[in-house]
Amino acid sequence: MPSQASRRKKISIRTKILSGNIIVMICLGIAIGALSMRISSLQKEIEFISSHDIQVHETVNQIQKDLLDMETGMRGFIITADESYLEPYNAGKARYLTDINKLKSLVIDNPGQLRNAESIENGLADWLTNATEVAIGFKRSGDTDSLTRFFSEKTGKDRTDALRDQLQSFKETEFGLTDARAASLKDRNESLIGLLYLLWIVVAAISVSTAWIISNTVIKTIKTVSTTIRRIAVQGESLNQRIEVNTRDEMMELGDSTNALLDMLERQNRRKDQVAHIATLLQEQNDIDAVGRQFLSQLVQVFNLPFGVVYVRSQSNQLVKTASFAQSSDNFGRKEFQLGEGLVGQCAAENRTILLRDVPGGYAAIQSGIGQASPTVIALVPVTFERHVVGVVEIGSFSALARDDIELLEQLGGMLGVTIQSVKSRMEMEQLYTEAQAANEELQVQSEELNAQSLELLTMNDELKRSSNFKSEFLANMSHELRTPLNSMLILSQMLAENRHGHLSEDDISYVNTIYSAGNDLLNLINDILDLSKVEAGKLDIEMGNIILEDLQLTIRSNFQEVATKKKLDFAVRIAPETPPWLETDGFRLQQILKNLLSNAFKFTDAGRVDLLIGVHANNSWGQQEIAFTVTDTGRGIANDKLGLIFEAFTQADSGTARKFGGTGLGLTISSSLANMLGGRIEVHSEEGKGSEFTLYLPAQRSIGQLDEAMASKQLAPSSTSLAIADPVSIAVSEMPLSTAELKGRHVLLVDDDARNLYALSHVLESLEMTFTIAHDGLECMDRLRGGDTYDCILMDIMMPDMDGFQAIHEIRHTLQLSTPIIAVTAKAMKEDRDKCLEAGANAYISKPVQVQQLISIMVAQMKVEA
Repeated sequence: MPSQASRRKKISIRTKILSGNIIVMICLGIAIGALSMRISSLQKEIEFISSHDIQVHETVNQIQKDLLDMETGMRGFIITADESYLEPYNAGKARYLTDINKLKSLVIDNPGQLRNAESIENGLADWLTNATEVAIGFKRSGDTDSLTRFFSEKTGKDRTDALRDQLQSFKETEFGLTDARAASLKDRNESLIGLLYLLWIVVAAISVSTAWIISNTVIKTIKTVSTTIRRIAVQGESLNQRIEVNTRDEMMELGDSTNALLDMLERQNRRKDQVAHIATLLQEQNDIDAVGRQFLSQLVQVFNLPFGVVYVRSQSNQLVKTASFAQSSDNFGRKEFQLGEGLVGQCAAENRTILLRDVPGGYAAIQSGIGQASPTVIALVPVTFERHVVGVVEIGSFSALARDDIELLEQLGGMLGVTIQSVKSRMEMEQLYTEAQAANEELQVQSEELNAQSLELLTMNDELKRSSNFKSEFLANMSHELRTPLNSMLILSQMLAENRHGHLSEDDISYVNTIYSAGNDLLNLINDILDLSKVEAGKLDIEMGNIILEDLQLTIRSNFQEVATKKKLDFAVRIAPETPPWLETDGFRLQQILKNLLSNAFKFTDAGRVDLLIGVHANNSWGQQEIAFTVTDTGRGIANDKLGLIFEAFTQADSGTARKFGGTGLGLTISSSLANMLGGRIEVHSEEGKGSEFTLYLPAQRSIGQLDEAMASKQLAPSSTSLAIADPVSIAVSEMPLSTAELKGRHVLLVDDDARNLYALSHVLESLEMTFTIAHDGLECMDRLRGGDTYDCILMDIMMPDMDGFQAIHEIRHTLQLSTPIIAVTAKAMKEDRDKCLEAGANAYISKPVQVQQLISIMVAQMKVEA
């Protein structure tokens, strides 16, 4: 490990990095200087070639031009004797000496070329003196013979050719020198590139070496730190390992900080072990006094304390001394404190640690065999459980307590609070257990009595369930058995009432209408009883969907307008302006309620009007909006003392009502139950002799839980499905005019096991001029279809022996794969029965007793669709 002096003389990583960068910068400076010198030298050579050699070449070319001009001018003068031809000659003669001198100055550094230049100068002087000037003189003097002899002897020509050769040789020599300089320049460029690469390699090597040396000092220390921490964290080695760092930089500080962290973790782990050890020992104690003694015994060992006292909070909110360590006398420490009394009480009242330093002598005497002394520090620590003070620990020490010691004391105080509360709870549980054992014996006696009563209740419950099942089966069978003969009675009475052949008198028709009306009343009674039984059994299904209020308005108006006209009553169905366009509810049940309320209103109103108003109502009780359906009439009204009775089953306002107006008293009972199932209610206001007002309130927007439940059972249905006539067949029927001409000649397969129904339906088909074939059960129906017979429509009963209608429809659709329209005709009149028929594969459904016009409409609709 580096000494303290070397630690003070540390070299920081920043200094190392800066030193490395400075070294790299120096190397780069040296390299740049060398390169600059080389580049300057090359630049001079390039300038010398670009200026000197080009000037030499240009000067030689100029001398050649001077020679050519003088020769041309001389020849022109010799030939023409015209002095103007001597102008180029004279100009060249005047320039050549200047050009020769320039050439000599350019090649003065080259003795060979300088001699060649002087030879050219001498040759030119000789050519001018002994050739050109002589020839010109002969021409001017007119000495033709001498001129002819001059040219025949070729004196001038030889000198001219010699000059040209000298000039050409001079140029070639200069070209050679230029090429040599260019080659030398190329070699120097290549050596410069090599020098660049060499300098880059040197600088890179120095940079990498510097970076490696600096990073190695950093990485080595970091690896040492990470390896040490990994060994402790992953391999579970002891925390007593330490990191050794030999560098004098920040890495040394990192190592020292890591070692300090390890020291702190080691102290914390040691303290945790001590806390865990104390907690283990305390868990073995069964009473509070033993817990206090054990706690103090361990506490003085951990902190090397000379004395301590434990106070526990009693049920009377007093702090009572429970245990002490190194007690010198019976009066060592007070036995109890009130909350807020003394430092002990104040510590508990404020729930905070109190630390006293520089305690005066004589404050408390701690004795041993050879003497006594007073502590210099006193600490009072609250003992808490879930932020509630359950005691106080007071300790004394000869030395100062560090912050870590105080925190550990507070942690141990919390642990002691948990232990004290656990011991108290255990003691209370033991007491309660003792009391419970005594009470258990009494409970066993009562339990035996309850078991006997439970068996009796279970037996009664089973009997009630069986009774409920018997009731449901009885009502279903009763409905089927009553509807079957009703079907024949209503069909035949309706056909008789039409009196197509004119055989019946007015009285006969009146009798038949009475039979038909009584049958319908019986049918309504059956429907009401079935609905009431389902409501009471909780088996009535509610299918939520979106209904359009305008569609509901049209439906209600069309259903009751004829009744209003017959009774000469004003009738209106209105929707308030602020009403939402649609409502989420069970449209079928809603219309059932409204029909019942309107039927009662028309029944008990002889003059005036009946109105249905649909609007928005604010429910102040629940703070939500509701849709109100208010049925108002100007009828006889209901007495106030009778308003509470009208919603009870089989009960009417007075005994004379049933005799005068008819009815069973079930309508309002069923309507009230249906309203509750839809999340609403029915309220009534009436004044005897002036009329009544029945209002159905339904929630405008269902709660989230209700909506999720409804959506889980069934997705929102189209608005049309919520109306009473809204099934696939009824929609088609309502949209077309009734035309029986389309049924003439059509062939129908009539499937039913009841001869009365076959008789009634066969007469209906004959009256429509339709042909038909009878099958008495599902098996016979299948035999006829397998035999290749074809039919335009099948009227299928459901309740039949051997093979019922459901199975027969399924076989037709899936085994025979026929698309012939099938109309289910059944005495099962509940809504779920219609759904079962359609799911089996039927195209339409009609319940018994069959309404002839409805049957005709359905057959027309189905045959149009098939066509």
